[in-house]
Amino acid sequence: MPMIRKGEDMARRASAKIRTSKRAPRRSVSLGAPAKRRFQQRLLKWYREYGRDLPWRKTSDPYHILVSEVMLQQTQVDRVIPKYHEFLERYPSFEDLAEAPVADVKKAWYPLGYNIRPERLHSIACETVERYGGKLPSDADELLSFKGIGRYTAGAIRSFAFNEDAPILDTNVIRVLHRVFVAEGDPKTQKAMLWDLSEALIPRGKGYDFNQAIMDFGATVCTARDPYCLLCPMKSFCKTYPFSPASGG
Repeated sequence: MPMIRKGEDMARRASAKIRTSKRAPRRSVSLGAPAKRRFQQRLLKWYREYGRDLPWRKTSDPYHILVSEVMLQQTQVDRVIPKYHEFLERYPSFEDLAEAPVADVKKAWYPLGYNIRPERLHSIACETVERYGGKLPSDADELLSFKGIGRYTAGAIRSFAFNEDAPILDTNVIRVLHRVFVAEGDPKTQKAMLWDLSEALIPRGKGYDFNQAIMDFGATVCTARDPYCLLCPMKSFCKTYPFSPASGG
């Protein structure tokens, strides 16, 4: 009976997340093959030259990827890097994390803040050990069944740990896609469309590089304030070039 209840709970949580993602008003962006290819090629060329050297890009271990993604939520990269190394040295696997008391995990997390994050990470570790023998699944629905793993984190794990062409949509990606391809309206109300756009733009077999590239591009070039529009490889077709604060996005 407990196994049945767990299975039902997993399906219920996953379907609830999917239903939530479908409530937003749905528009579409008309994007032909030449426009897609132009964006893909320019973004990947930029990434080869200017992509950041980050420690979690030197591994495909699902546990390491999960830890980095949870730490990076609402926390700057420079603050995360030393804590990422320290945390993995103390808890090198799902099993080690699951066996630790939550209070100790929260102390090890300090001073990153948002203490709900280490609690959720610990919960995911316990569930991974109990249900999957310490191996995080790659299936999207199974990942979404974990409390604390939403659509973005599931996509990041599938892309960066399992090398799948899975879309992602974080703050940086939303900003880049909305400025380059949409320009009108509030991106917060257009997430369904932007998810579709993110998925449509991934070059087949290059989801890892494309997703890393678009996040870096949003973090370092297409920034929230004072973006580097004159240096932008997309400026010839960006719908908000030249960007001004009054245009939003």
